[in-house]
Amino acid sequence: MVRAQIVGATGYGGLGMTELLLRHPEITITSLLATQDTGKSISAVYPHLRGFCDLVVQAASPDSVGQDADLVIFATPDGVGQSYARKLLDAGIKVIDYSGDFRFRSAAEYARYARRHPSVQGKGHQAEDLLPESVYGVPELYREQIAGARLVGNPGCFAVAMMLGLAPAVRAGIIDPGSIICDGKTGISGAGKKPSATHHFPERNENVTPYRIANHQHEVEVTVTLEQLSGEDVHITFVPHLVPITRGIIVTSYAQLRSEVSQAQVQGLYEEMYQGEPFVRVMPAGVAPGLGAVLGSNLCDISLAVDEDNGRLVVAASIDNLLKGQAGVALQNINIMHGFPERLGLERVPIYP
Repeated sequence: MVRAQIVGATGYGGLGMTELLLRHPEITITSLLATQDTGKSISAVYPHLRGFCDLVVQAASPDSVGQDADLVIFATPDGVGQSYARKLLDAGIKVIDYSGDFRFRSAAEYARYARRHPSVQGKGHQAEDLLPESVYGVPELYREQIAGARLVGNPGCFAVAMMLGLAPAVRAGIIDPGSIICDGKTGISGAGKKPSATHHFPERNENVTPYRIANHQHEVEVTVTLEQLSGEDVHITFVPHLVPITRGIIVTSYAQLRSEVSQAQVQGLYEEMYQGEPFVRVMPAGVAPGLGAVLGSNLCDISLAVDEDNGRLVVAASIDNLLKGQAGVALQNINIMHGFPERLGLERVPIYP
């Protein structure tokens, strides 16, 4: 039995992992750590957990992080995981981090990301020596590397939808990698639990607002990854939007085709790449069910269209930002890291409608 500790347990990401691990037959939660709501049971913070998980939330500290654990899951903001990772790895404890701390293999790549992210701008990485061994946690692209990893950086939520939607086309070279435009829509839970004026109900209800226009940090990890797949320079204009829903992400990507390609050819290309993938569904031509078909699951739905008149590929990718975009893909990575069946604890039917 793998002993798991969740740091940042009282946020939405930590809650999602708690809910998933409660039904996992090979992993047990030994402790929940946080900087807020400490001394309370997790079921006092989230009453729906009463009777399912009543562990008391402990204060995160150098002494408590890693205690009685084989695996530490950092559901924390940028900068936290990197301050503990070396100590944990030296003790033989595996680490998975939700933030951008370990999504990159070099200090230069991390610096590109940090310039875009308000919380880490101007700050260096505290564990640069660990970056070359960290593995980017996108199972559909890096499954073999994840299987042998002791340190995994979970992808950003928007990045999951962008990469899975674009990877087959970029890898096959059918689109101009300098022509990519991604339009993203996200629910408010993606901003986390901490309240702010811009996420106040009157600001969000019946309103759609773009933010970090062409300056979002998730674009960096997508660009780096797609360049590795294609061997070419990739340029993406990404515009995310907040929409008045609680959870879910849909990214519609547009790119110029390099030559005439039929809908059937593109459909075959995507179906071939994702054949056998447990959590990616390539929709039949003309079918685009949107967020309602994935909420509450670890699925990514991909819908394709060839705009023949304008020579463009249009790809829509839908995920639940708190599952396939966060806790779900993290558990998928954890299963791979420990040699468990990849679907274990993740076989959830979407909540529809």
